[in-house]
Amino acid sequence: MKKISFFCLGLLVFTGCQNESKKTVNETTVTVKKDSATVIKPAVENTSITETKGILTQKECTEKQVEYETEMECIFKNSSVDEVYRQTIKDKEVEKSELLLANLPKSNSTKEINQDGLISITYTVGPKKTDIEFFFEGGVTTISLEQQNKDVKRTIIHSAD
Repeated sequence: MKKISFFCLGLLVFTGCQNESKKTVNETTVTVKKDSATVIKPAVENTSITETKGILTQKECTEKQVEYETEMECIFKNSSVDEVYRQTIKDKEVEKSELLLANLPKSNSTKEINQDGLISITYTVGPKKTDIEFFFEGGVTTISLEQQNKDVKRTIIHSAD
């Protein structure tokens, strides 16, 4: 009988600790200093918040894997294609992103690299969609940036040969 009582008491304490920690997570706030004003925002779960030039950007990502391809699709709320492009370079979301042009080109172009297994980078620019392809010796990585109203959909596809 003592063992059962201790077990129930231990279980009660354990579940009480778990409920308390969940309550703490819901009350968490993120403080972001911007110039001299302090902005307090509630924490957001399952999405990430990045800052570009002082503007908070919220993104939601999903990842799929099919045979020899890995696809990561992210929706950036209230962003432009140029902002997402610069953020992708800054966050090094793809291998060799430091070799991308600083600003997105206005017309189709190819940049020959021929170093460390990367052959070239090709930009295909359209009015609402831009595709960037990294041609490696062992495969292709494609970044697709598409403006969808106020949001931008970024798709990164890693394909093996």
